[in-house]
Amino acid sequence: MLTIKRITDRSSRYFDVVDELYESAFPRHEKRQPAAKVSALANPNYSLQAWFDGEEFIGMIGAWDFGDYSYIEHLAVNGQLRAQGYGKRMLSQFLQLYPQTILEIDPLTTEVACKRLRFYQSLGFCENSYQHHHPTYHPEIPDHELIVLSYPQKISEPQYLRFFDDLCRVVMARRP
Repeated sequence: MLTIKRITDRSSRYFDVVDELYESAFPRHEKRQPAAKVSALANPNYSLQAWFDGEEFIGMIGAWDFGDYSYIEHLAVNGQLRAQGYGKRMLSQFLQLYPQTILEIDPLTTEVACKRLRFYQSLGFCENSYQHHHPTYHPEIPDHELIVLSYPQKISEPQYLRFFDDLCRVVMARRP
């Protein structure tokens, strides 16, 4: 079983290694600005997790707990350890802890995006058909279209509307 270390602030032991992976794994339009990282860490709904196999750092998950469901905002595997099954192991273990989970993926315009969808579907995630735009992390960049996936089944329209409200109000700290 993999071990999880929760990071509660920038001075936490594993913050730097997680932040380095975060900065290298995601494009700018999918990343929080430094002040927004601190704000998220201060929110009791948010959990920034460093994942380990023994002593080896294998990846990170940034997730939000909303009681009856969780939302994975960011998930990344250490670049040197990709394609070794760690993403599947991390996500499988996460789903045991949070059995109702939502996440987003890029539109299916590239082979990488299609492969990512197949990966999540192999773990039981379902594609939802809602038109969805993730609010921007940067004022100069427009909101970006994403596909909403949910586990273990599709979400209803009221569930989607609640997720979008939580995404805007809590995760992004703004009004929808």
